[in-house]
Amino acid sequence: MTRRFAFIMVRDFTLSPLSLFIDTLRLAGDDGDRSRRVAFDWQVVGERGLPIRSSCGVEVMPTRAVGAPEDYDEIVVVGGLLKAGHDLTADKEEFLLRAARLGMPVTGLCTASFVLARYGLLDSYRACVSWFHIRDFRTSFPQVQACADSLYAIDRDRATCAGGTGAADLAGHIVARHLGERAAQKAANILVLDRIRGVRDPQPVGELFPTATHRMVKRALLIMESNLQERLSMTEIARRMRVSRRQLERLFSLELQISPSAAYTALRVHCASTLLSTSDLQVAEIGFRSGFANAGHFSRVFRQHTGQSPSEFRGRRE
Repeated sequence: MTRRFAFIMVRDFTLSPLSLFIDTLRLAGDDGDRSRRVAFDWQVVGERGLPIRSSCGVEVMPTRAVGAPEDYDEIVVVGGLLKAGHDLTADKEEFLLRAARLGMPVTGLCTASFVLARYGLLDSYRACVSWFHIRDFRTSFPQVQACADSLYAIDRDRATCAGGTGAADLAGHIVARHLGERAAQKAANILVLDRIRGVRDPQPVGELFPTATHRMVKRALLIMESNLQERLSMTEIARRMRVSRRQLERLFSLELQISPSAAYTALRVHCASTLLSTSDLQVAEIGFRSGFANAGHFSRVFRQHTGQSPSEFRGRRE
């Protein structure tokens, strides 16, 4: 049976989470790449004839009037720029609240977590928020169990996503639940994603080395940041980049005046610092997610870089 999705977008919504989520459904739900709506179907609900503007200026036309949520199986809200007056229109608001009252699954992409929380739909739920907005969110909605330590979160009939390519990962999880892992991986392969990341994969935490300009150095840093938990050897990173380890070390020395190994460790410490500041995970779990072998190693390296133990660092926040 075809599973039906209704998409609700706020004004100035972010385009990439919408397109990546729908494309994952599209590619996984049919044989090959023929775009038939076999396993999944979707509609953009809104006022017919009036385009919805995205944050990048591209406009999307609704494909169906708001109607009744009972016509769908899942509701997806796409957030965007956090500006005053960017709440949902009255008909979309009623549509969303009725869906919630009926116990339908409701998903929030990107800053839609703010929208759902504003309507009380995340009270006492665990929600995923981008590390960039986590402090503002926690200040505004202390009743929500907000975290920035994963790409997405699923709690009962609510799912939230930090945004960006994390929308494809969340959609992949939904696909796998209904069609199996092979269908989800097929969609990822066609989208040229190496894999569907899971709920335990951490969010990237920003650019720690803004002075890096060389393409090879930036690419190496991206590989490191994408593999914090399962640390790669310098030889493996160099192999993936098709350069020698010696050449990689020379580039880092010229560009950043540190070794690739030291940069990798700095990224892991930075990730741990962010999780200590923005999540309620246990210190040992944060060390594991940041790629440290054990609690003692984590504490020792963290103190060398920050002058404090992980517990002392968190204590300052509290």
